[in-house]
Amino acid sequence: MARETLKKLVAASAAIYDAQDRAELFTAVETGCTLLGFDRFILSCHAPTKRDVVLNATLTSFPDDYRQDYDRLNWVDGDMHTDQAIASDSTFFWDSDDEHYVESRKQGYIDFLKASRMKMGVVSPLERRPGTASLFAMASLSGVPVRRVVAQAAAVLGDFAKGKAEMLGLNPTISVDEAIALRSLSTIQRDILNWIVEGKSNLDIATILNLPERSVRYHVSEILRKLCVVSRAQAASIGRAGLPLR
Repeated sequence: MARETLKKLVAASAAIYDAQDRAELFTAVETGCTLLGFDRFILSCHAPTKRDVVLNATLTSFPDDYRQDYDRLNWVDGDMHTDQAIASDSTFFWDSDDEHYVESRKQGYIDFLKASRMKMGVVSPLERRPGTASLFAMASLSGVPVRRVVAQAAAVLGDFAKGKAEMLGLNPTISVDEAIALRSLSTIQRDILNWIVEGKSNLDIATILNLPERSVRYHVSEILRKLCVVSRAQAASIGRAGLPLR
């Protein structure tokens, strides 16, 4: 990642880390968006429907009139960018001047972006629970060229902002304590918890992950300790609510 972009990302991440409430988190994410050269952002965490991704975002600086028109004109039907974010795990860019579609609804959405002065943007899919959508998107009103490092920075900024939003209780499906506890799990422990959610035994998990069964038993005990529960069923319940798709 380029040095200047990295410096901006560190500054934005520090502000997100220090945020104590929704307003402070909004300011921190908006500052990060500006530092990366963008004018608008949207952060959606575990949205239950495609429409909720835009209209009931966790945090957004998109103006009210944009979201009202998006709803009133039902542009959710033509919003191929959100479709792509839901279906993909890769960050991508869009440019309203370069995108042309035969399908009238999709082209209408591009025209809507142009009418709203949205020149280009970057969209980063985020970890999400089954049946939900999570993403971080930024839009530019000037069409400033972007580089690959910006895609990396957007993904990192979005993931960090999502984690902080969960810890501040902005995701109503999981408590603050549970969100913090899940974030404390190591990568292998999160993977093991996902398999516990799916009803796998320690022996099953050991076989799937190619680990000694005693290592799985150790990690399971650590998962229970970190989640402050006493049974696999309780751990699975928390994991089901807060863990992303595998």
